[in-house]
Amino acid sequence: MSTSDIDSTHATITQFTDPMCTWCWGSEPVIRRLQTAYGDQIRIEYVMGGLVKDFDDFYDAANGISDPEDVAPHWLEASEIHGMPVDTRIFDVDPAQSTYPASVAFVAARQQDKQLAGQYLRALRETYVTRVRNVNTREVQVELAASIGLDVDEFVTALDDGSARSEFEDDLSRTRAAGVRAFPTYHIAGPNGERQAAGFRSFDDLESDLAAVAPMIEQSSPPPIDQFVDKYGPVATREIAEVYEMGHGKARQTLESLADNGALDRESRGNGLFWNTQGGEN
Repeated sequence: MSTSDIDSTHATITQFTDPMCTWCWGSEPVIRRLQTAYGDQIRIEYVMGGLVKDFDDFYDAANGISDPEDVAPHWLEASEIHGMPVDTRIFDVDPAQSTYPASVAFVAARQQDKQLAGQYLRALRETYVTRVRNVNTREVQVELAASIGLDVDEFVTALDDGSARSEFEDDLSRTRAAGVRAFPTYHIAGPNGERQAAGFRSFDDLESDLAAVAPMIEQSSPPPIDQFVDKYGPVATREIAEVYEMGHGKARQTLESLADNGALDRESRGNGLFWNTQGGEN
């Protein structure tokens, strides 16, 4: 993207990503904080990088992963660092053999509506990582599309006519051209230039990059917690801790208090908790 396409009060963050990457899932709190702090001053876009085409031909020497079952301990180790819940039972129940079908489904959503596509990607991640459901199945993909308000007929057509797959291949080409070697990788573009940051990054890291390429944008304070949860729920404890700059214990205590007072519902998934407004969809 040319910096001439960006005005002086806006920036674009492109995340090269994959729906099943645990470090991308672990970056959701940072994405939420960016969205909350900068609002309409930033645009967040996603490019599918194709983490695993087929586990039959895959080997990650650094993490000792060659089969889907090998991913479970990696998820648990990563969760201890990034703080987002995971449920490794998926690797006993119905592990994905490839990350490509879910990526193509995201592209089908993006073709229809970029904003809803971001919600769809979140739904793919959350469903696979914490709900023990294989998001490569057409049934689950369509169910999630309907749940966020996509036109299901248009979504299914994009999957069936090959247009989503073709655009996914374009994403892979773009990932290679950008020299991406780790997920997530961020490309940050603003009126003062561009930066690229590889791997799991903190909010402070990306804040620094944004300040360099778009110094005119300003942060806003987050809304009351119940309003944040109403907008984005269900959210994990770690997301509240990140957005409101709390320790995990303080965030948990605050959320428990809101739940005890009837403002929020709590739900245990895997090794963590999710929170939603009363009557919200868990």
